[in-house]
Amino acid sequence: MRYILLLLLLPLSTPAFSQSGKSAGMYVGIPFVNEKLKEGRKYKPFQLLLYYNFTNLLKDRKNDLWVFLEPQFVWVHFSPKDKKEVEFGANLGLEYRLNISVRTAFTAAIGSGPHYISVETKQQAKGYIFSDNFTAGIRLKPGHSGIGLDLKCRYRHISNAGIKNPNKGIDSWFVIFGATKNL
Repeated sequence: MRYILLLLLLPLSTPAFSQSGKSAGMYVGIPFVNEKLKEGRKYKPFQLLLYYNFTNLLKDRKNDLWVFLEPQFVWVHFSPKDKKEVEFGANLGLEYRLNISVRTAFTAAIGSGPHYISVETKQQAKGYIFSDNFTAGIRLKPGHSGIGLDLKCRYRHISNAGIKNPNKGIDSWFVIFGATKNL
């Protein structure tokens, strides 16, 4: 608990990490907690995420609140071995950056958006779904090149908002890593 308090107070004594512009990048999401489906399979979604932030709602302030778009391409593997499936779509979200120093920021983000899922399970119907994400992580800027390196943890829930049955949803946890470049 001490360390959490220290991390929360640290921003008050350090210079800002603030970015002045938009950025784009790519991330990879690797699942580390996979929901066991009712039919006995584990749902393992591996993500390729594109990222583009386009509006800083806290412009000219110490910290940042970015509006971002995140297209997602997901390959789903099942355990035990089974046919591979896909998901794809895009999330719109908000990412808060708590700028700890010129080169370090803690991030927290929420996002949601329409997706398509090719698999049908006893928990979730095939077709149109929503993907809701809650993410926390750290962003590092190793030099003056405008490149940011990210390491994040994400909770994701997919379901179709009751459009079609079944609609119990599928939950996953991911480790996400990747890089962005200032535009």
